[in-house]
Amino acid sequence: MIQVEKVKVDWSKMPSGLTWMFIGAPKTGKSTQAAQWSERGAEGVLLIDTDLGSDFIDGVNRITVTSINPPTRIRELNGEIQFDKNGVPITEEIPPLERGFSYRNGPLKGKPMPVYSLAEVVFDLEDHWQELGYDTIVIDTVDMVNEWIEEIVNPTDFGQGAYGADYFKSTKKNMDIMLKLQFLIKKHGGSLILNSHSKKSVEVDGKIQLMPELPRGLASKMCAKADVIGYTTIDKKTGKHKISFVGYDERSVGSRLKPLHGKELPFSYEEVKAEITGYKEK
Repeated sequence: MIQVEKVKVDWSKMPSGLTWMFIGAPKTGKSTQAAQWSERGAEGVLLIDTDLGSDFIDGVNRITVTSINPPTRIRELNGEIQFDKNGVPITEEIPPLERGFSYRNGPLKGKPMPVYSLAEVVFDLEDHWQELGYDTIVIDTVDMVNEWIEEIVNPTDFGQGAYGADYFKSTKKNMDIMLKLQFLIKKHGGSLILNSHSKKSVEVDGKIQLMPELPRGLASKMCAKADVIGYTTIDKKTGKHKISFVGYDERSVGSRLKPLHGKELPFSYEEVKAEITGYKEK
């Protein structure tokens, strides 16, 4: 007989297994704060850097990702192209250190830097989650992941497919990747953070429309899969980072967690944690 469980929420502890989505303009603290979104601070976080923007986040644990799938090349031996038995040139994956990227600062500046594909990282996380020891995975940003997928689906004239077929393929492939990561995170009780730039705000019927910098269909699907969506800004008076969970129909912001409903807080893990663990049911 199946076992039925009655859920009892305990707000005295920070929930795990969540998907967080931070959307906002550049330089509003998304990368910096996400890189510390763990009980162990930066030590508990692995940042998947797709924007090549983490060079100046001190102490960040990062993997630089530059594509969806591993890049390939024609195999050569002593300068000669190698062919299979059918006369077709043999292809091979390019090793991470040979993909043409160099360190941009620090003691290794100018030397080859290993870069990976998102597929390689996801499969490695599945195989070595316990060994790696991280409890939070950050994708910074999902906007770039979507751009790569659009190029794979249809590298020219994207959006011209019949009835938007290429958009559908792109959205599905992107969501498949995110769902795979989300399932892995929930399985191990970790946290998944998706960073995205916000689209330029427009006003409709007196209300500000706010969405991630993604195609509308994909943005809606990603927001639906996120447990908590925060809008990041900088306070004009204090210059400090803020995060808002104030949502309404035109604004893809909000939270499944009661303690964060309608709240605007200083943008940091500790401030958000304090709001959640200090919550009392009315």
